[in-house]
Amino acid sequence: MRPGYPRGMADNMDATMLDLSHDLRSPLAAAEGWLGFLLEGDCGALNDQQRDAVTTAAASLKRLQGFIESTLERSREGAQEARMKEGEFSPLLRETLELFKYPARAKGLSLSARVEGAEARLLMDAMDVRRVLANLVGNAVKYTRAGGSVTVTAGVRNGLLTVYVTDTGCGIPGPALDGLFERYTRAPQGLGEGGEPGTGLGLAIVRRIVEEHGGLVWADSEVGVGTTMAFALPLCGLKEEVYS
Repeated sequence: MRPGYPRGMADNMDATMLDLSHDLRSPLAAAEGWLGFLLEGDCGALNDQQRDAVTTAAASLKRLQGFIESTLERSREGAQEARMKEGEFSPLLRETLELFKYPARAKGLSLSARVEGAEARLLMDAMDVRRVLANLVGNAVKYTRAGGSVTVTAGVRNGLLTVYVTDTGCGIPGPALDGLFERYTRAPQGLGEGGEPGTGLGLAIVRRIVEEHGGLVWADSEVGVGTTMAFALPLCGLKEEVYS
């Protein structure tokens, strides 16, 4: 049962999510097919910039399809344990930065990453860790003013991989940080720099996933300066040179 909801409501929400996930598969497969036609040149030759854009869109669709399959798989008992596998963190971060490259460029934002311990490995559900990164980086891009910056830094210390997503956005008042990771809680700004409304669900999803992986999540912010969202996950299978 979902925490914070009566049993009947939680069951209805889970059933609705499963139905929606199932019904989205066909239109997404059709969209992926058309993007494939574009990449293969069936609708005319693409220049390098067009090919890059279509490739990024196709990768985004594939991520969404993976999320849908993961949602459907969750309905099976013991599925979560089966999805936990050892893997490298860095490729997931690279994919996320590629995903938000064009939205950041459209706003004139600098989007960059600094990673220490690039070979750090986690016991993780890779799809869920992608969701954490996408939520945090996506929020940072959404709430950062044109011409600002979003920086992701990751490092290894004391058996943990710690990731910081720092933006130069409008910032969040101190009192509003309390409960920021609760469902349906939104920062006072309410809308992204482009007027996009928030649902108040993204950070709650981040916290749930991080805690399911045995980690911690937190936030620091200063109004007029920006916000840092951070999470830490336990390492596994780390090579010795990462500690040096």
